[in-house]
Amino acid sequence: MLKIHLILATILMAASAPAFAEKPIPIKVVVLAMYEMGEITGDRPGELQFWAERESLDIVLPFPMGRTDLLMSEEGLMVALTGGGVTHAATTITALGMDPRFDFSKTYWIIAGIAGADPEDASLGTAAWAKWVVDGDLLYELDAREIPEEWPYGMIPLGGYEPNQLDTGWTVDNITFELNEGLVEWAYQLTKDMPVDDTPALKEFREQFVGYPNAMTPPRVIIGDSLSSSTYFHGEKLNQWANDWMKLHTDGQAEFVMSNMEDSGTLTALRRLAQAGKTDFERVLVLRTASNYSMQPKDKAASWSATAPYPEDGRPALEAAYKLGSVVAHQLIEDWNETSYRIPKAKASKTKIKAVVVAMFELGEDEGDQPAEFQNWVERYPLDQKISFPQGYRDLRYNDEDGVLGIVTGIGTYRSAASIMALGMDPRFDLSEAYWLVAGIAGVDPNDMSLGSAAWAEWLIDGDLSHEIDIREAPDDWKYGYTPIRHPEFPWIEPLPEDKGGLLYKLDSDLVEWAYQLTKDVKIKDNDAMKILRKKYIGYPNAQKPPFVLKGDQLAAMTFWHGEIMNNWANDWVDYWTEGEGEFVTSAMEETGTLQSLTFLENAGKVDTQRVLVLRTGSNFSMPPPGVNAAVNLSGEKKGGYSAFIPSLEAAYDVGSKAVREIVAKWDTYRTELPKPAE
Repeated sequence: MLKIHLILATILMAASAPAFAEKPIPIKVVVLAMYEMGEITGDRPGELQFWAERESLDIVLPFPMGRTDLLMSEEGLMVALTGGGVTHAATTITALGMDPRFDFSKTYWIIAGIAGADPEDASLGTAAWAKWVVDGDLLYELDAREIPEEWPYGMIPLGGYEPNQLDTGWTVDNITFELNEGLVEWAYQLTKDMPVDDTPALKEFREQFVGYPNAMTPPRVIIGDSLSSSTYFHGEKLNQWANDWMKLHTDGQAEFVMSNMEDSGTLTALRRLAQAGKTDFERVLVLRTASNYSMQPKDKAASWSATAPYPEDGRPALEAAYKLGSVVAHQLIEDWNETSYRIPKAKASKTKIKAVVVAMFELGEDEGDQPAEFQNWVERYPLDQKISFPQGYRDLRYNDEDGVLGIVTGIGTYRSAASIMALGMDPRFDLSEAYWLVAGIAGVDPNDMSLGSAAWAEWLIDGDLSHEIDIREAPDDWKYGYTPIRHPEFPWIEPLPEDKGGLLYKLDSDLVEWAYQLTKDVKIKDNDAMKILRKKYIGYPNAQKPPFVLKGDQLAAMTFWHGEIMNNWANDWVDYWTEGEGEFVTSAMEETGTLQSLTFLENAGKVDTQRVLVLRTGSNFSMPPPGVNAAVNLSGEKKGGYSAFIPSLEAAYDVGSKAVREIVAKWDTYRTELPKPAE
């Protein structure tokens, strides 16, 4: 039996005295129940009874403005009953929040009650922590027998003219409530592994929901959003409305999982109290547990859903609401020295990335305008989620279903190095098992490759780290003005210098061969302009071929060099640093910066450089056709643009995406084992 503390009783009798008003009781946690069946102890339980019976709520505080007296522990836990429906909830919480006896300025509020669950998402007994609560009462409604044939239902947003049309001029501000995501995640992480009671009655009831796999699972703890409506709706049609309604009002962010009858009233009051400085809306949690389903199984009528008894009178859901709610409440109180000043939040769970697509530049927006290296990935893969990345060149893009992340590094090795390091150090992502695909356009050697063709590189050689003398001032026997760093002599020093850090990188040969075999038959787009240009490369049979997929190595240099002599230098430079194993095919400006950062990140255990692929596609040739001056050719490209610019972008996506999709499709294998080529 609940006891009344004499000291508090004395204080309460003087509640209207000025002295009391100066020293309101600080409340740490308020648990809100919505209904009770009879007495608050000793009979069939509602949402309040387990709290009253199982917690040490020895302090009873009169509360004539509410449904029952307030119950409180010496530790600062208060439990209140709002009554059913949004009206009861709003009036009760407003009265409580304005009560001069209490200080709610640092209070955490836990709504803990039962709900109807969408069988598409949850099973009976399941407990859902909500990030969003949406009101389902404030709307226009027409009887479904009088709506136009094409309408799915008769519910219309305020200010709208048809279903699923947002307001066209007026609405109200208490339809959508977004809760503190960090706090919600913290509560979920704290309770997600707790066992939730299952019973034979629950099993028997959920077995009727064939075709709804989530409805047939044992109860568990999830994150799931809540629709608040005083109307106790049922049936497939209204269940669909609930799903649509929540997405409409949250810009697609909320997922209807639980239905209740009070929470929008409670949250309206708490938000207004926060505006008055009485509460902190960032300290609100909503926990709803499934006592019934919001629609019928496929072989029954909607009326069955409205009248079917709750298995075991909803007791398993009531148990779950108390069990999980009490764990969170007591943790908040136990850590009060910290939680009173700092709202807890879950340690950021890292997003597991399967593949990173690395582009180097984009001309304008990510979507809808003239494309560069990134846009096809964003629009077609698609990478439809934008993720803020202020420490990089531009925001990241992400495909949540596939776990594929996209980044634009910016042009040049210094930008690529900085951007990749920033991404690798970003605490939001787990990149330890990610595959990396650098996919961009390049200048190509007409000895090896044609415009639009796609080359998978095994060797990446840096063309910047060197000594340079203008060849006109070099000794007569020097072939080029470039010499290896710290060895300014020609012929170039042999054997190779011992310190080759940052000068060359070799990718995993098997992975490169696998990517080549997978994509070698991809048909690459061709056009008339490319055909005309490649015909000029008489004596270069590979340059005159239609676009094809090949293997070919890359020279990365910040200087956009051009011409036959520089092309010869590039071939010799790659041959020198790879000791004859590599073949210069493509020129680009970023990869050695990218690989330098990935190498450092691998040293820190954050990435695996064996999982790196580099694909470059020919947008232009690295030297002019026979009979054309290098300066004239470079100037013409600069003014007229690359004839293969768009086709090379298309090729980078068409060829590269095939490899990425294959990795994702076979992730169960490729997560731990690198792809191997056919023998």
